[in-house]
Amino acid sequence: MLIGYISTLFPQTMFWGEPSMQCMVDGQCTPFSATPHGIPAAMMQAARVNPNQPFASGSAALQVGLAKFSAIALASAAKFPGGVIFPLLSNGASLGHALVSALGPILPTASSSLVPPMMIMSFMSAMLTSITRTPAASVLILAFTASGITPLSVILPGALMASYVSVWVSERLSKDSFFSYSE
Repeated sequence: MLIGYISTLFPQTMFWGEPSMQCMVDGQCTPFSATPHGIPAAMMQAARVNPNQPFASGSAALQVGLAKFSAIALASAAKFPGGVIFPLLSNGASLGHALVSALGPILPTASSSLVPPMMIMSFMSAMLTSITRTPAASVLILAFTASGITPLSVILPGALMASYVSVWVSERLSKDSFFSYSE
């Protein structure tokens, strides 16, 4: 019930694959209605953040990110079928947009066109790696799903660093992993 309520307020928390990922990566500049599955108009009446318009503010991106994280946690706790990899990447993109918005005034203007995508992709990688603790795999997934307009040479160094730092931090917070690996 809670996941249904969250998705009523934040339709972005529902996930339909790679087209939905593009919507989050570009800050909803690609509207959800343009994806193959779209979102019916009836499901957007109660939406707090319109999924067919770019994020109006960092607060809007943060709300979507926190709602998505809550939905992922509830679905995982309830043992719903499905994976966490792409939902975590989508969540990382929302939270990355919130971070870019918060840091926007202090970002260097000379490189401002490359810094936001690098920060967003790094946040996506860190979000996924902190849960799965698979830094190389996380960066490879990002490399294969990265936008064609952002050079990989810009994304990969930051994503690699963010992945390894997030593994280090997550291991300090908890020795247990989301996945059980047999030795």
